[in-house]
Amino acid sequence: MNQLPASIRSFIRTWLFFEVIVWIYSLAFQRFDQVRWINEWHQPILDLVFRFFTSLAEVFLPLFFAIFLYIKQRKWVLPYLASYLLSTLITQGLKHFVFEGSLRPFAYFRDESYTWYTVPGVFINEFNSMPSGHTAAAWFMFFWMALIIKSSRWGILMACMAAGVALSRVYLFQHFPIDTAVGAIIGVMSSAILYYLTIYKKMPHESNPAA
Repeated sequence: MNQLPASIRSFIRTWLFFEVIVWIYSLAFQRFDQVRWINEWHQPILDLVFRFFTSLAEVFLPLFFAIFLYIKQRKWVLPYLASYLLSTLITQGLKHFVFEGSLRPFAYFRDESYTWYTVPGVFINEFNSMPSGHTAAAWFMFFWMALIIKSSRWGILMACMAAGVALSRVYLFQHFPIDTAVGAIIGVMSSAILYYLTIYKKMPHESNPAA
């Protein structure tokens, strides 16, 4: 692992920390409490912040970054797009075949007497909760963004941005925390596999930055 760029090492460590926190949170508390505690955070400024974060994983930014790579680092474009495709296929396959009909929070808690807050202007989905597609897209994309600047701090920042997208999906009442944990695994592993097979194996390891 020491032969990986420092940004990717720090990115992966931060991702693992994210996974540990989310899995502990998901296993330690009932689903109602998991979502309710985050739902109670609502403030107008946070509504804007998390709408922004969730928008980062939608189609525009991943495709814009593909154009950026084509201009600046053309040899990464095909692996990047392949990892995007792999992440999407796994996510959608799980949503529609393995976890078909899995309810999102709005439908899951439909019979609860609790009054949930929903962000104005956000369409609330009811089905195909597992896994979170936005989260998978975020972690896939920010993995490649972490490669652009080979600094450990940059890798941590990119991982935090991806974690922000994951948190936004729970804040916006679209997913359970566990959905984001699985989505993050898909996103990171899709990118890591394509990076390893198409770029890392071809690099002269003695020239790889060790810090």
